[in-house]
Amino acid sequence: MVSIKSEKRKSDFINIGHLVKNGIILKSMFWVIISSILLSSNSVVNTFPISSEMFSAGSLSVRQGFDASPAIDTNHTDIVIAEDKEASFTGLVLRPVGDIIVRRGGRLVLRNMTIFFNHSGYYEHGILLEEGSTFEAYGSQILGLDNLFFFRSWGATVILEDSTFRMTHAICGNSSSVSILRSHLWALNCLNESIAQVKNASLCYLIMHGSASATVNGSQMIEIILYGDSRVQVSDTTLRFIFYFDSGTATISNCSYEDEIRFKPRLCELTFEVLDEETRDPIPLARISLHRPEEHEVASSSTGSNGKASFKGLEEGDYFVEAEVEGYDPLGARISLLDDSQNETLLMRRSEIARIDLTDLYLSILIWIVLLAAFFFSIKSGGGEEMRRKAG
Repeated sequence: MVSIKSEKRKSDFINIGHLVKNGIILKSMFWVIISSILLSSNSVVNTFPISSEMFSAGSLSVRQGFDASPAIDTNHTDIVIAEDKEASFTGLVLRPVGDIIVRRGGRLVLRNMTIFFNHSGYYEHGILLEEGSTFEAYGSQILGLDNLFFFRSWGATVILEDSTFRMTHAICGNSSSVSILRSHLWALNCLNESIAQVKNASLCYLIMHGSASATVNGSQMIEIILYGDSRVQVSDTTLRFIFYFDSGTATISNCSYEDEIRFKPRLCELTFEVLDEETRDPIPLARISLHRPEEHEVASSSTGSNGKASFKGLEEGDYFVEAEVEGYDPLGARISLLDDSQNETLLMRRSEIARIDLTDLYLSILIWIVLLAAFFFSIKSGGGEEMRRKAG
């Protein structure tokens, strides 16, 4: 077990020219272009019939439906798992001349399989999973020999365990469910509300769109790229960069990575609680103002009866905060806003005049009363002695 030391460095709004110079932006744009091609391309169906040469020695199990119709359609070059049918392949070497398609409600299980896609054009053939279908691969490998093949899931369930996918850019959309365990995948692109779980895997690129979410644990990656409102939780994982293009969020724990790069500032909420330095009682009606370094005031508010004031829609970064209220010394501090929701406590000290409390006042009054009483007593005592001398 390798112990990964957590190293984290936050970045301010990124310099686009610097990224272009270092080739980072070009690589990210490459993935955007690839995604667009895959989303818009159609499967190509050839006219050559399937032959037995597509299979090497091994076992094939096909379950028949209640209507006794075949689960696999072999009337054209594609291998098609019919709707609501199930097929499993074990220990075969498969070289399809067309696509592998799993129709709605169908299920395809691969065990110890090797599949080679050998076609002339980029993403000319591949695997297509329709809504409600299931694709499972255990101890299998699917490879593109000369060109990339496509892997597209539309609302399907995808399970990869101890398997390897090379030369493909998998796209899973329409609320697909993806589970990758101890497997290698070049790139995974999650769209819409798809959910992915990646554990103990090797994944070069994880690209999230829309409201997709993912959990990554104990894996090795190169980049995570977040679009829209997508979110990802990453733990015990080694990677290089995390890119934020919109309002996506990443929760990271015990990971080693180089940097987080934002192309759009993250908006955060900052809450202050203003307390008396000595009593820790909340201070109401304290005016709080926020300034960016070398900028004018960006926001201001006053504390309520609970001593709290909140600011929403603030860009992450550094701020100067000033707090003022009658009876207390003004307070100034520098705050680094890094979290989506961050709480800060401000302790204010009473001014010298305000520090004279009622106890001191009562003590002063008591001293004056004692002094006055002694004065009048001395006068009274002195006056009585004078009257006795005159009477004598």
